[in-house]
Amino acid sequence: MRTTFVSSVLESLLADSVLDRSESVLAVCAGAAERDVFIRLGLTNAIITNLDDEMVQNDFAPLKWSRQDATNLAFEDASFDLAFVADGLHHTPAPHRALVEMYRVARRGVIVIESRDNLVMRLANWLGLSPEYEIEAVVGNDFRKGGLNNTEIPNYIYRWTEEEFIKTIRSFDPLGRHTFRFFYGLNLPYGQAEMKESDIKLRILQMTDPILHAFTRIFKKQCNSLGMVALKPHLPDDLWPWLRLEEGQARFNPAYARGRFKIRPTPSAGESDTV
Repeated sequence: MRTTFVSSVLESLLADSVLDRSESVLAVCAGAAERDVFIRLGLTNAIITNLDDEMVQNDFAPLKWSRQDATNLAFEDASFDLAFVADGLHHTPAPHRALVEMYRVARRGVIVIESRDNLVMRLANWLGLSPEYEIEAVVGNDFRKGGLNNTEIPNYIYRWTEEEFIKTIRSFDPLGRHTFRFFYGLNLPYGQAEMKESDIKLRILQMTDPILHAFTRIFKKQCNSLGMVALKPHLPDDLWPWLRLEEGQARFNPAYARGRFKIRPTPSAGESDTV
């Protein structure tokens, strides 16, 4: 987890009153790093969840802990104010499913921090400067865990774009206008480079570091860290005009269609709609 960037995103959301310290937060695919950031920022009404069977409740005190599969969360809809993940969706076999599971159990919305897919990252992959599979995480955990679903199998590093995030959220919840926010950060993989027997990658990073920081200050979407926030629509204010609420349920609004579409009359009983 890129702690500095995660902290900056959460601090910005707290400063803008998008996030409140009293709110309940579910953190998926999380661990000690999230615990430390949450405690430092005063976000103590949180539950840390992961698939690490070596963890126990006391490891996360004063926060709570629960063993949860991010792609199949054992919580009712809208159980928490917000759901949060940092560099965890790519450890699941179905990142989009994990995202919509987070959205489902959240009352207000989701905060997601993952790697960004862009031209710079694709070039880094091609040059071997950034991995496609998270082998280092497994090596750093004595070849026992840290990969797909916290197993010893290195996971593919699924990288996101803003458009993909928006489309996934809107597909799952098409009722109204969401509020989306995005944050960008550059985090060069020094830790991964230092694990290599050869120091060539480390030297390349050191040489290109100032160039990349200058470049990404101008072209923010070429950063490799992407913070994504989706806040749910406030109904009925944010309801799409082609919908209406009827006893709390969203229904299609025929009044919207009249004057915009050629509407065929509905066949009466006994009449056929075929020729």
